[in-house]
Amino acid sequence: MDEVTKQQLLEQFRSYLDREDLDHTSDQPDPPTTDLFSLFTELAGLRNEVKLEARQFKTALDQFKTVVDQLQTAQTGWRQELETREQKRRREMTKTFLLEVLEVYDRLAASLTTLNNYQPPRWTWWCTREISFIRSVSTGQAMTLRRCEQLLARYQVRPLEVLHHSLDPHCMRAVETDSQPKVENGIVTAELRKGFMWEEELLRPAEVKVNKIS
Repeated sequence: MDEVTKQQLLEQFRSYLDREDLDHTSDQPDPPTTDLFSLFTELAGLRNEVKLEARQFKTALDQFKTVVDQLQTAQTGWRQELETREQKRRREMTKTFLLEVLEVYDRLAASLTTLNNYQPPRWTWWCTREISFIRSVSTGQAMTLRRCEQLLARYQVRPLEVLHHSLDPHCMRAVETDSQPKVENGIVTAELRKGFMWEEELLRPAEVKVNKIS
């Protein structure tokens, strides 16, 4: 092959390569261009979405806080109600106990009154042992009665003052009538059963005899 032919072939091959590079370059897509208007539009949409989600989150947070506050309020109400019920139950138990103590107090007071008023017959005065026994029993019951009074005072239980007072239906109960002409109507002439106050509450009404002039 002569030189002229070689040169022609080389030129044809070079032309072919240059044409392939141009075709390959023309097939590639153009690089994307930046559109500022589209960018600002996307940013504005994104900002609105963020604001909307923030409002939704704040609303959910406020609702959650409201639920928590309601639960705390309900819990406080339940606790106060339970405490009130417990206090009421304890007070009822204490009241029952104090009424039982008053029953013992009444029996001791009545028994002590009987022993103190007892007068042995003259022909038994020589029975010193029996008389000494009665006195010792009276002394023991007096001590027990004072213990009951101290226990009642510890619970702020105090007797009602009703003798020579007008009948008060709120704290007195008339079970008998009297007819003393020198005493006004409705005046208590005798206390048949003591009444008591517990703090500011009536623990037991007094049973009294009331004067009534026909």
